Amino acid sequence: MDPNDPTAHLEEELDSEISSIRREIRKLQRRRLLLSSGILSSESLQKRLRGPQKGPGSILSDLNEDLSPLVRAAGSHTQSNHHRIAFSTTTFPFKDPSPSIDVEEDGAKNLLGVRIDICVRNGRFMKPYYLLLRKMRTDDRNGVRVRVRVHRHTIPAFIPVDRLARIFLPESHSVLGDSSGNRGSQPQPKEKQPRGRKQDLRAFVREVRRQLVAWHTRLDAVHYLRNKLGVIRRGVDLYPDEEEDGPWERDVPIDIDIDSGVVEETRLKKNDLGIVTLWPTALEAWYVRVEWEDGRVGRFKISNSGLVERAVVIGDGGRDKVLEAALTGGDGKVLTVLDRLIKDTLSSRDDDATLDLE
Repeated sequence: MDPNDPTAHLEEELDSEISSIRREIRKLQRRRLLLSSGILSSESLQKRLRGPQKGPGSILSDLNEDLSPLVRAAGSHTQSNHHRIAFSTTTFPFKDPSPSIDVEEDGAKNLLGVRIDICVRNGRFMKPYYLLLRKMRTDDRNGVRVRVRVHRHTIPAFIPVDRLARIFLPESHSVLGDSSGNRGSQPQPKEKQPRGRKQDLRAFVREVRRQLVAWHTRLDAVHYLRNKLGVIRRGVDLYPDEEEDGPWERDVPIDIDIDSGVVEETRLKKNDLGIVTLWPTALEAWYVRVEWEDGRVGRFKISNSGLVERAVVIGDGGRDKVLEAALTGGDGKVLTVLDRLIKDTLSSRDDDATLDLE
């Protein structure tokens, strides 16, 4: 497509306007849902709706009939939020709907579900993560025991669920079958039979949740740094004094609007640090790539505890050891990276001013 074609510019403007209108509609819908939930779950309205009725044709009776489904939905939503705040990990029974499991007894389809809720920096809960565990009967030196194994899960692929399961949920050398009596894998030869170890389901779920929280913490830290520098959303934020050229970055999938699936394109505003790009190199957000206006390119690693473990900055003259020390120095926290860079920039300017005076 020719970039000088006026039709292409017109289509791009129309797409931006449509995206802006859709975002505004979603924002208003979320605000309406929030206000209606707050009103319907208020104590005063609940008391009126639960109060004595004056007759089948009264206004209060009509209101109760019209609002009762909404009130129940709002009450259920409020109760769910309170539950998620108090209990970040919950278990529930689950029946496997897969038609491939065809057994006489329904016990093979009965699974143990684990729900993990994560709250991010803006105070919203992300879509829950689920672990589905199947009960297996095993035979070891202490007799027949019931163990669990991971059947299905919705954990991101970069979190090693299988490796964690081998550590915290080791399977016995002889599997008799699941809790319904189905046969499992055949026993290994005696010379290869490992010693049976106890399973620790709590430690397994705790470690999975810890890695999920660490991942979201890294993402929140990157978004915090970007917001501190200033972010322009394509088709939403209009700054006439800003140049249109510049690298646009697609938001990571965790920020995709669930209802519409729209992926926003953003870029950084002009800032005193001269940073034009600050974005994780991959979805797991272990490494963050930084680019400056003068062509320098850097990368630093974020630990699970929110510290900058190491950093590399390369420019035209090779590695910039001073800037690397600024990224990893101080308290080492990723949230204070920009403060350290600002301090390093100010000290560099003072040194240049001193050299000019001399």
